[in-house]
Amino acid sequence: MTKTRKRTAWFLALVLITSLAASCKKSNGGPTPGNNNAAAAAQAKPGGPAGKPQPGAKRPGGEPETESLPVNIETIQRRSLNSYIVLNGIVEPERKVEVFARLSAYVKQIVKEEGALVKEGDVLAVLDDIEVRISHEQARIALDQAKLSLDEAEQNLVRARELFARDLISEQEYQAQDAVHKQRQLDFKNREQSFQNLELQLGWTRIRANASGYITERLIEVGGRINPNQQVFTIEDFTPLLVRVFVPTSDSIKLRTGMSASVATEVIPGTDFGGRVTLINPRIDVQTGTVRVTVEVYDESLRLKPGMFVQARIAVGQKEDVLVIPRKAILYRQNKTYAFVVENGRAAQREIALGLTEEDLAEVLGGLEEGQTIVSVGVENLKDGQPVEVLR
Repeated sequence: MTKTRKRTAWFLALVLITSLAASCKKSNGGPTPGNNNAAAAAQAKPGGPAGKPQPGAKRPGGEPETESLPVNIETIQRRSLNSYIVLNGIVEPERKVEVFARLSAYVKQIVKEEGALVKEGDVLAVLDDIEVRISHEQARIALDQAKLSLDEAEQNLVRARELFARDLISEQEYQAQDAVHKQRQLDFKNREQSFQNLELQLGWTRIRANASGYITERLIEVGGRINPNQQVFTIEDFTPLLVRVFVPTSDSIKLRTGMSASVATEVIPGTDFGGRVTLINPRIDVQTGTVRVTVEVYDESLRLKPGMFVQARIAVGQKEDVLVIPRKAILYRQNKTYAFVVENGRAAQREIALGLTEEDLAEVLGGLEEGQTIVSVGVENLKDGQPVEVLR
């Protein structure tokens, strides 16, 4: 009875082990009856069931196949290319002048406000002129009196000269009349100078622009009292505007006055303002090793403002009919430059030599030929011979 139970237990254990082994074989994808033909067909296709290269698959030479990378491509063409010096600077007005008061008085009226365009001689503000007018009228009366006295002295001198010529008066009397006439002349000139000075002061009660341009500062208020030599306005001329940049000495030797330039700012995206080089300082700054260069910019739209931070591009050279590629297509490795051409669906690395650069383009001096197709986007992760999937 005991032996029979033992045999039964061994038999049940054997059946359980066999069932477990069969289950494991199915879960591991092993061949099962009925699907041997499908598995063989799948293995017969290169690159797996979908026909695409799979990681770990073998290329015809026995090397592992890699995944295709998506890229953009462009065709190498010829075109003209400019060379630029690109520098940063701040916009400044052509001229900035300060307007000062010339006498002490109260402000009666503000005629021109900040932002107004004025011409030289325009009235900007009016001062209270009562005190000056009273003094001016008094000086006019005194001048008239001095003129009458001078006329009387001239008549007496003429009469004395005639009498002296006929020996009717002494020489001493004649000289006395001549002295009175000279004294009246001096008095008249003094009165005249005083009157002219007060006329000037009367004119100074109208504060006028001493230059043409835009008012950028008004420093007085109606009712306030101003003093002589006190600044009251600031006027800036925006035609043209100036951008002063500091050029490294090695680049400054390429510059000449009259060279074309353009100015751009992030504040006004997508717009370039034309200009030209007008001044090149002959002295080199020993501390920075740079030369100060002035670029004139004309902006009739008045979108450029003094104080704006801008980028100035000065054209220093031009080449015609050169091979160019996008700068984003260039790969820099170990102090060398490379580009990838597309051949038979794969990326082929080429070492290249570069020349001029202009914004997003670069001149190719060697390593590529016109009409070749290069990878323009996606070069960072590419390897020589890697399959590529062209997006555009």
